[in-house]
Amino acid sequence: MVSEITILCVEDEELLLGDLVEELEDANYNVVTARNGNEALQVLKTVTPDLILCDMMMPGMDGPALLKTVREDYPALNQVPFMFLTARCSRDDMIEGKKLGSDDYLTKPVDYDLLLATIESRLAGVRRMAEHSRQQLATLYKAYQDEQKKKPQMRVAVVSSNSGIVSPISAALSEVGCLVKPIAEEALHTNTFQQQSFDVAFMIYSKKVHYLLQYLARSEESGSRPRIVMLIPSKFNKNARQVLEDLGVEACIEYPFRPVEIFKVIIDTLSRRGGPGRYGAGKQTGAGEAVKGKAESSVA
Repeated sequence: MVSEITILCVEDEELLLGDLVEELEDANYNVVTARNGNEALQVLKTVTPDLILCDMMMPGMDGPALLKTVREDYPALNQVPFMFLTARCSRDDMIEGKKLGSDDYLTKPVDYDLLLATIESRLAGVRRMAEHSRQQLATLYKAYQDEQKKKPQMRVAVVSSNSGIVSPISAALSEVGCLVKPIAEEALHTNTFQQQSFDVAFMIYSKKVHYLLQYLARSEESGSRPRIVMLIPSKFNKNARQVLEDLGVEACIEYPFRPVEIFKVIIDTLSRRGGPGRYGAGKQTGAGEAVKGKAESSVA
């Protein structure tokens, strides 16, 4: 039975690629293949692998160029291990491979026992990180739920043109008792958005959202606006961040939008309720300060 773990194997030697696929499938991994970096990028348009195993020297786009592209242009794959497989086996070659940012560097001819052990080790490391994040999130859940008992239900808007991107965020927020409302980008320039009372609005950044923020900025009832948090691409331009702040965005969270960061915003918003203005004076006091401190310590 093939597992749910998918490995992208990038190798230009046909015979070796066939052997790699056979060994990996025998180990119950699902395998997708590419013969160079350009083919791999095409695969990544439709497949999100759990690990990438890549030759270094290939025609067209080679392994180092693929690694650079993946790390810069595919933030969703930031946590996906990238392993080089190459005939270049000198000490200097290995050091170069490590400096390029690969997670591991294996040499040809392939020692398949070592290969499978290394793959399992890397995947286990990813699982440990995921479990650590889950535990952090559980701590924030508890902090939120304890404070939520004392105050009205949190109303959250999630603004995006792509429901698939925001559905995990919406589901997680709903799970802890937030009242979540998906909002289409186009609603930002109508009364639909302003007339609904939200405590916080998470907005997936796009050029259209950036443009439509001006309609919210013109609102005379600034006190009735929700806290606006923009979910932005990784390595977002600093000048663009400043423009967003000028339009009323309180904070930005970079892709891949870690749940811990989302819930820190929720807990902070909850703790600011009840003071002067919609969210208080901004200073954390009493129980709210304690909850925020608990959240901060859980992610330290």
